[in-house]
Amino acid sequence: MSASTADTALLPALKLSEDWTPESQLGLMLGLCEAQMDSALQESDQSIDALVAAFTSLVDTARAVSSLTGALPDDVKTQLGPSFHEQIAAFQNQMAAAVVAFQFYDKLSQRLGHVRYSLSTLAQFACSRSQMQQPEQWTRLHSTLRRLYRTQEEREVFQVVMEGDGSGFMHASPAPASAGNAKAGEVELF
Repeated sequence: MSASTADTALLPALKLSEDWTPESQLGLMLGLCEAQMDSALQESDQSIDALVAAFTSLVDTARAVSSLTGALPDDVKTQLGPSFHEQIAAFQNQMAAAVVAFQFYDKLSQRLGHVRYSLSTLAQFACSRSQMQQPEQWTRLHSTLRRLYRTQEEREVFQVVMEGDGSGFMHASPAPASAGNAKAGEVELF
C-alpha cells in the first residue's frame, strides 16, 4: 500500500449529502485551520506562562539576594568585593530583559488571533454563494479585516498582499529589523 493510499484510508468518507457544496467544504477546512491555530495557541500559552513565572521568580530572588548583601556588615561586603555586586546587578538586568523579551509572544498571540478571526470571517463569507459573487461584498470584507490589524507589521503585510496580484504574498512579511526597535528593558506597545 502506498503512502498516499494509506493516508486516504485514514480519512473519513466524504459525506455527499444534498446540502454538500464546495463552499461548505471550504468553510469546513477554514474552520479546521482556525481550530488548529486555537489549540496551538492554548498549548503555548501554558508554556509561556510557566517561563514568565520562572523568570519573574528569578528576578525576585536576585533582588532578595541584593537586598541581603546590602544588609551585611561592611567587612563581609569588603570580602565579597565589588564584582559580586556587579554580577548581581548584571543578573537582575539580564532577567528583566528576558521578561521584556517575552513580549514577542503577546504580539504573536495578538497577530494569530487576528488570523483566526480572519479565517472564521472568511469561512462564513465563503459559505454564502451570493456574497462571494459580489465585488462590493469582497470590498466590505477587506475593509473589515483591514480595521482588525493594529500593528505596523500587520498593516504592511495587508497592504502588500491587497495591492499585489497574490503571487508575492510569501514575501509580504516585514523586515526583521522592525522587531528589534525596542531596546532591552523597554516595553514596546502594539
